[in-house]
Amino acid sequence: MKALIFSAGGAFGAYQAGVWQALEERGFRPDIVAGASIGAINATAVSRGATGAQLQQWWRDPASDVFRWNWPPRGWGLLASRPLEARIRKLLETLPQASPGLRLLVTLTELPGTAIRVVAGENVTAQHLLASCAIPVVFPAVRIEGRWYWDGGVFCRLPIGPAVEAGATEIIAVDLLAAPPSRPARGLLNAAIRTRRLLRGEKEETPPPRVKVRVIASRQPLGSLRDLLRWDASNVQRWIEQGYRDAQQQADFRDFARLTP
Repeated sequence: MKALIFSAGGAFGAYQAGVWQALEERGFRPDIVAGASIGAINATAVSRGATGAQLQQWWRDPASDVFRWNWPPRGWGLLASRPLEARIRKLLETLPQASPGLRLLVTLTELPGTAIRVVAGENVTAQHLLASCAIPVVFPAVRIEGRWYWDGGVFCRLPIGPAVEAGATEIIAVDLLAAPPSRPARGLLNAAIRTRRLLRGEKEETPPPRVKVRVIASRQPLGSLRDLLRWDASNVQRWIEQGYRDAQQQADFRDFARLTP
């Protein structure tokens, strides 16, 4: 089974729209599409039949500027979640039907124990997507059925494990944070991830030998931490174009005859 996986990465998510266009043009059709944080929104769009052009248009729309200061203060975040929620709901209204035979996987971080939760298919709602994008401190946590959830990409920015558990053996993963915008911040996050694994008694996940993984990523940071947390039309266009180029250069399209139906 083939899987397409989109990582966390805030406004850098426009890069994934460019990658999707390149993959689509070469005839790549995944059986599974998984995502964390902004990758969960892009994955949901793809699972509902969004073309590369449609996903790019969604990103170019100024309505995607959802980074608003949380004032007057509400919840636990520096930014208000209402604009993001409205944008998510608009996406679901625009693309109301899931594509037949394509399975969607979205990850969230459950509080207070930091367990990684996976929500699949028709069970994914606007609230789940909002929770998967709830960057700690930046956006408030989201309560769903009596439990609190935060960003699905905090401790698992690239959800390869859930896709493997779902049966994926051929994976294309688009990693927005392979080159981190801030090395000190990345160091702190990696330390937190290691501490979490130690406390939970978990081992680092590595795909089994039978699973082939290709990672498409920028070799340089896509932008600064500030860029990650703001929508800018020129940046969006630049990231879309770079994602398209990187996919053309990094994906091994010689194998696509075997990967496509």
